[in-house]
This record gives sequence, C-alpha cells and structure tokens, in this order.
Amino acid sequence: MRLSSSVGLLLILPSILACAPRAKAGPLAPCVTAVSSRNDNYLVISDIQLEPGTGNVPGQPLKIRQVTLKVLRKETFDNEKDRLVAPATFWTFSQWSVILNSQNTPHFSGCPLSLISDDGEYLVVFDVNPMSRLRIYGRSGHGVLIRDITLNELWPADKLAGPQIETDESPQWFAGGTFEFSQDCRQLIHRTRWGGTVRINLADGSVSRE
Repeated sequence: MRLSSSVGLLLILPSILACAPRAKAGPLAPCVTAVSSRNDNYLVISDIQLEPGTGNVPGQPLKIRQVTLKVLRKETFDNEKDRLVAPATFWTFSQWSVILNSQNTPHFSGCPLSLISDDGEYLVVFDVNPMSRLRIYGRSGHGVLIRDITLNELWPADKLAGPQIETDESPQWFAGGTFEFSQDCRQLIHRTRWGGTVRINLADGSVSRE
C-alpha cells in the first residue's frame, strides 16, 4: 500500500487477477503508526498495545489489544524564554485522543489508518478489513465519536451488489480513490474509483453524493 499526502491522502493498492488458479498469501499490510495533517501542523501517533507474548517473532501477525490515537500539535514556543533554537520539529499533546479496542469499536481491526484535519479538530479512522467503513471523531468532547459511516453510503448501489470475497490479495475498499479535506476543514471529500464524488460533513457525519 502506498500513501501520498501532497494533496490530501491518496490510497492506492495494486490490482489483482480475477481468476487466479490458487490462493496466494500476500505480504503483511503495514501497521502505520503516524500520520500528519496536510499542513504538517498536527500529527497523529498510534500507541499500540499488544496482547501479552506477541510481537516477538519476525513476520508473525501482530495481535493487538488496543490502539490509542494521540493527536499532537506542532509547538511554536510562543514565549521567547522557552524557545529552543535547533533544526528540529517539536510536538505537544493537543489534549485529545481516541481509544480503539474490541469493546468500544465494532470490528476492531488493530492497525487503523487515519487522517487528521488541518485545524486538528477532526480525526477520520478507516477500517482496513472486510467490514468496510470509516469513523469520524471530533476534538469537542475529547475524542467523541461523531458518526460511523458504512460503505453503503459511499459507494453506488450497483457496486455493492453480489457477494464480496476478501483475500490477502484483494485491494482495500478505498483503493483507487482519493480523500481530501476541504479548505475550511469542515468536509471530507472522497472521489471514488469510478469517478463519483462523495462529501462528508464532519460536524455531523451527513453524506451527500454527486
């Protein structure tokens, strides 16, 4: 999987053969542990808590108990007396985070992908398993869930028809599409792999398709 953040976030996975003669295990999906906002003023760190006794064998899938997504902001040292002059970027906890586990997150995937808006007010978390969906969390309320949005609201109805078989070689549901926050950071704009546009209002999670 390849991530690009030059204009929002572009998620692309390789295409697959529709009639492969046998199942083939692909490489393990990366467990992304940090993502920045487009303007680089905010950073989301994934603090991953593993199940006891796992994570010690190279190549072995991680068994994750809980993930805490911590939102950090770039520190500008407003007080001159506190400023450290050095070629480095400093980060401060922005006072809100999101905790994901099997108790509070249905179909908890363990290694979520996320996007943070340029103003640090909204965090969008993507499921990377067959239970396709995205969740919107807001800074107001210190990481409260605003809405859980399923694929039915994002894809055209004719693209959802029939059984969907997921394998290690299947692309994620967001493959071939793009996601980008609007300039005012109040919408998430999704352009599907078929060329349609979906606008998600971040304040309440309402969805409109063009």
